[in-house]
Amino acid sequence: MKICLRGEDIKMFFRFDKGARIPVDLDGMFSGSCFIAGGAPSLLKENLDLLKQPGITVISMNNTASTVPTDLWIGMDKPKCYSSRILLDPKIMKFTVISRKDLMVGNKKMKELQNMYFFGANEKYFNVHNFLNPHRDFVWWKNTMYNILQLAYRLGFRKVYLIGCALKISKEEQYSYKMKLDEHQVDYNQKTYNNFVEKMKLLKKHFKEKGFEIISSTPNSSLNGLYPFVPFEDAIKEMLKDFPKEYDTDKCLHSSEMASEKYKNIETLKDIVRRK
Repeated sequence: MKICLRGEDIKMFFRFDKGARIPVDLDGMFSGSCFIAGGAPSLLKENLDLLKQPGITVISMNNTASTVPTDLWIGMDKPKCYSSRILLDPKIMKFTVISRKDLMVGNKKMKELQNMYFFGANEKYFNVHNFLNPHRDFVWWKNTMYNILQLAYRLGFRKVYLIGCALKISKEEQYSYKMKLDEHQVDYNQKTYNNFVEKMKLLKKHFKEKGFEIISSTPNSSLNGLYPFVPFEDAIKEMLKDFPKEYDTDKCLHSSEMASEKYKNIETLKDIVRRK
């Protein structure tokens, strides 16, 4: 599915091959629902093994991929801010801003990493009325939470469950992974969280117009009350309710049976023609 504006294709994602920048059309490659994982310590109280099940898609941000089973990842900072174990994992589909492409991860540039995709960032174009509109860039409002929401929508997800998104931080309770912020950094983060909550109030109407459903699955999140709350395990059940419960390989046909079935259909058609 291609998203168009004024009749033109807007390809916003890129990868690199032997130094060449290659546009990649990823619009609408997914559908349905996904989990968006932030880094709040409340994650450690959940049964995260449930996220490993087939039928579950998880997009995580920053170093949360060190805690949560992750399918897709996004980070906006320089690579030194993230564990190289995340950035070097070929199984994770990774997204970051294109200005980071030549920065080093060990002995490799970011653009040389496997399963790594890039996009532009724009501070001026976006507002709360056009946040999800197709554009060549993502917003940069100094918080990756905005970008992970835009990414989920652009990839085709229309319902997202927020886990580890308490949007609260203190000296005692910071992240679900090993990282320690000083008092100044804690204050800075809390201010960005507060600004995000205020922006999410203003974005609510736009999300509804775009058919983008936001659900909090984070206990005691600052978004609870503003957006619906569904407990984590209930969200898992909802996401899997129409997904096959088991691998029914015992019901699968052998290829020879398929050929035989095709032959039977041909003979049936011939018989119908003869009778006419």
